[in-house]
Parts: sequence; C-alpha cells; structure tokens
Amino acid sequence: MSGQPSSSGAAPFVLELAQIAKTYPGDPPVHALRDVNLQVRQGECLAVVGASGSGKSTLLSVMGTLDRQSRGVVRLAGFDTRTLSDEQLAALRARSIGFVFQQFFLLDNATALENVENGLLYTGVPKEERTRRAMAALERVGLGQRRQFLPVHMSGGERQRVAIARALIANPALVLADEPTGNLDTASGSDIVDLLLELNRQGTTVVVVTHDPTIAARIPRRIDVRDGQIVADSAVGGGRVQSDEAPAPQPSPERELPKTARLRPGDLARVAAFGLRSRRLRTALSALGIAIGVAAVVAVLGLSASSQAGLLQEIDRLGTNLLTVTPGSGMFGNSAELPTTAPGMITRMDGVRHVADIGGTDAEVFRSPLIPSYESGGLTVDATSLDLLSAIGTKMAQGRFLNAATAKEPVAVLGAAAARQLGIDRLFPGERIWLGGQWFYIAGILKPAALTPEIDSSVLVGFPAAEHYLGFDGHPTNIYVRTQQDSVQAVYGLLARQAYPESPSSVNVSQPSQALVARAAAKNAFTGLFVGLGAVALFVGGVGVANIMVISVLERRREIGLRRALGATRRLIRSQFLGEAILLSLGGGVVGIGGGALATLVYAWSRHWLVVVPLIAWTGGLAAALTIGAIAGYLPAKGAANLSPTEALRAL
Repeated sequence: MSGQPSSSGAAPFVLELAQIAKTYPGDPPVHALRDVNLQVRQGECLAVVGASGSGKSTLLSVMGTLDRQSRGVVRLAGFDTRTLSDEQLAALRARSIGFVFQQFFLLDNATALENVENGLLYTGVPKEERTRRAMAALERVGLGQRRQFLPVHMSGGERQRVAIARALIANPALVLADEPTGNLDTASGSDIVDLLLELNRQGTTVVVVTHDPTIAARIPRRIDVRDGQIVADSAVGGGRVQSDEAPAPQPSPERELPKTARLRPGDLARVAAFGLRSRRLRTALSALGIAIGVAAVVAVLGLSASSQAGLLQEIDRLGTNLLTVTPGSGMFGNSAELPTTAPGMITRMDGVRHVADIGGTDAEVFRSPLIPSYESGGLTVDATSLDLLSAIGTKMAQGRFLNAATAKEPVAVLGAAAARQLGIDRLFPGERIWLGGQWFYIAGILKPAALTPEIDSSVLVGFPAAEHYLGFDGHPTNIYVRTQQDSVQAVYGLLARQAYPESPSSVNVSQPSQALVARAAAKNAFTGLFVGLGAVALFVGGVGVANIMVISVLERRREIGLRRALGATRRLIRSQFLGEAILLSLGGGVVGIGGGALATLVYAWSRHWLVVVPLIAWTGGLAAALTIGAIAGYLPAKGAANLSPTEALRAL
C-alpha cells in the first residue's frame, strides 16, 4: 500500500504522481504536462532530464506543490495534495520538501546562518533551536566557518551549499533541486553533485532537474521528459512509460494533517524588520514623511497645552480676585465720569483688600523735546495712587515706585511697553523724559502686568503732580479692586452701586482674569487648524509609505516566491508586508513624537512656560502612525500574498 513498506521490504513511496496534466490558458492553451506518472521511493536519487521548454521545471513545481496540477493526483509524504488547503500545503512544504534553486535565492543582507535558519522559520521551531540546527546544517555542507558571511562575499559554489543546507535543515522527506549547477563552473558544479549524492547515501531522497547529460549520468535513476511527457524512466528498463503502466496511488491510512504554519510574534517582527533593514535609506526617507506629520501634530498640541498651562499658571499666580471699575455711558450716550469719591467708597466694602486707581490725562510723552508731536507712539500718561502695585499684582523691574514725596514732584514710572517704546532699557541717574511740555525724571520701570495690559503702555505720575503740572481734574478712569478670594462674586455684584450710587448703570465692572481664560480658549481654535495641517502631512506620508510598499513588493517577488517555497502561507506573506508597513510608520511616529516633544520643550522653555505634552498628543501620534501604516500597507501586502509562487520565482 502507498506510503507503507511492501511485502518485499521495499522502501515506501515519498512522492507519487498519477495522470498529471498541467494546462495554461491561452489561445491556443499550452499543455505543459500530459499524463505524467511517476513514483519515487524513500532514499532514491533521480534526475529529471530534458531540453529547455520540455516541461521539467513545471513538473518540479507540481511535485513541490508550488503549482497545482490541472488534472491528476499528487501524493506527497502520504498526503493527497488535492484535499489540502493553501495553509496545509505550505505546512507540508515547510516540513517535507527542501528546495534548491539554480539562482540560489539567498537573501542578500542576511548571513549564511540567517539564510539557513529561514528553512525552519515556518515550522514553529524556536529561534534558539533554529540557530543550533542551522549551524549543524552548515557544518554538514562544509561551511561552518563561513556562517557569518553575506552571500555577496561567497563564491557561487558556496552560495549553492548554503541553499542546500537551508533545504536540509528541516530533515525533509524530499529534496527538489532545480538546475542546481546551472550557474556554476564545471568544478563547482561537480562538487555540488558530489554533495547531493553524498546526502542521498545518508538517506535523503533527492530529485534533480537538469539539462546536462553528464550530471544525469552520475545519478542512479534517470527520467527523460519531452513535450510535457515522461518518455523514458531507467527504473523500468529505459523504455517509454505509458500512461496506463503506473497505477493511480492508493489511499494511505489516516494520517494527521499538516499543522498550519505560524510565525511567533518575535519572528514576525524580525522578518518585517529585516525587510526594512535591507533598504535603510529608502526606509528612512519613507519614515521621514510620517515623522514630519506626527511631529507637527505633537508640537501643535504640546505648544497649545504648554501655552494654556502658562496662562493658567499666570492666572493662578496673579489670582482671579482682581476686579476693575471703568466708566460706561451716560444717560444720553455720552461718556460717563467716575466720581472722585469712588475709590474711598469702595475701600469701605466688606471683602475688599486693596483699592488703587489711575486717571487719564491729556499730556503727551516723548523721549526728548526734539521729537515731533505726531510721533507720540500712542502712549498714555496716567495719574496713579500709591498702592497700585499691590492691587494689580505686579512688581518693579528696575528702580522704585512712587511714594508720598515723589508723587508730588515731576517724577514718572514707566510701564514695561512704554519703556521699550521710549528706548529705555536701563535706568541711569538723572534719566528723564519730555512729558506734558516739561522734563520728568524716571523713578522706575514696571514688570509686565498680565491682568492690566493698559498699565504696560502707560507713563505713571502721582495724583498731586498730575494736578499741579498737567492740569489733571482728579477723576479716576480705572479703579482696581483686589478682594478676598471668597468674596469675589459678592463684591462684583455690589461694586457698581458702591462706586457710583447715583448712577450705577454708568459703571462697568469686569474681571481681568476672564480675559486670560478667553485668550487660552481662543488658542484652541488655532490649534484645530494646525492639527488639520499636521493631518495633511500625515496623509502625504501615508501615500509615501504605500508607494514604497508597492515598489518593495515588485522588487522582492523572488523573495516572496522563496518564502512560499519554504512554507509561508498567503496569510503570513500578507502579515509580513503589512508588518513592514506598520513598523515603518511606527518608527516614523516614534521619531515624530520625539521631535514634536523636543520642539515643545525648546519653545516652551524659551517662553518660560510650563512644558506640557498631553497624553492625547503622543498616544494620538502613535495611533495615527499605526493606522496609516495598516491602511497604506494593506493593498500592497494583499498583492504580495496573491502572487503565484512559481511566477514570483521566475521574476527578473
């Protein structure tokens, strides 16, 4: 019975072909194989001989399950291949067949050891065991000392020995060698034949496809193929084998179906990374597009969050308990005027801690009297009470604020913006400005007042000095009220009536901290716009990844065919190329996150902001990179998986 020793003690059949035909569609159709019958016993060594185009390579593809026959039965290692799925056939190839090709089909950027390890990659053997057995296989073919060499640094004969070691590592039931000496010189070719014969003497079943009669003469059994038919078989007396001379293989006893080939997660990651590592420059340029897009998104979100954190930190520092009182409109639409008694009235309110006021004057200020009057720069001159700093929450940058003595004299204090506009960055003894047609000495310069920006562009003088030198009428234009934190709302509700009992509707009350909060909210609108621009950059990067993956599949068709011959299923090929696209995008995403975070750090540090990279920024960046990689790689990966193994192996 097939697959079992005969009563005479003959070895079981490893390979049985019955009535095999292979027809390729066309007009007219091409009949590559016609009624082929062949049986190969365990331990045999035979040569399939024929001229180019005779069908011998097609026959080998059918034997190795790389191509399915149009008609007939192929039984390999006791299994009827017609009943097996693609995954089961792949598992059968991984465990029962070793392929040796004329073109070697070694991965150029993998060492000899790594190339041989690939012979066990799709069998589920752990990495450590694969390495141990690969070293033993290389020793078996005499290349143990060359295991760390790349194929480019090896001779043709050595490369073919590596390919033979790869074919033998899984201890297959059958080794199929397709023109194994075709690309070698005579001496190297003879050595390869010697090696195959030696392996056969050790018990390996070997089928050699060749057009060289000299090689065929050294092999015990010879099969002659012409026009897709076996015309002679030395095992049956050298005559032509008729289609009815070899009976169809009989069913063998029930055997466990081949286990579906699977890749461990670590192996899948290594295979995907190898494809990227082999083309480093292209990989780096492709990842750059993703990195730029992710960096843009992370930087925008990070800078926005850092800016908002800076504003909120500033609000916390300055407090939300500052209220301002300004004049509104009068009964007839004219500008109202706050009473001179308003600051004193507000001081009497419960919950009020500090009250300060300023009053606008008509005076103009210049650096010197030589500057034309129309170049005032929009600076204002305001009279101020002496407790202004406590009320508005700012400090002196240089010099001193006004006191009871200097408030009566021609002495001024500059707001931060006013000092810059007047070109005064440092105070010198006797520093003065031309104010209201006379010289005023400068006592100090204020730090920026975040809650009261009108102070920044103001030149401040004391109330008595303003009345004496500038003709000020004494009416306040801004009153700043600092309350206790728990009294803000209560004071806010009563402040207008307290400031101007006769006409509370003529008073405007506001909370400056709300303006900062609104400014932080306004930044969100621009954040959305810039995130959208980053998304466009990500899209462009994704298109680049898809383009690279399409090119990669076209360039690596022979690798795909080799992996299919070694036992990779369509699903695993798809996973490999999809994994490459995801790793490529993920690498770009990680670089982009780092770049965006660094940009956020540098810019926020330069602005003295709290550095914040929100969770959504880097998790969103990673998620976007993974999604783009999966989408960009899906179609190329699907195309790679659908390639016919035989067509892929023939690709130039």
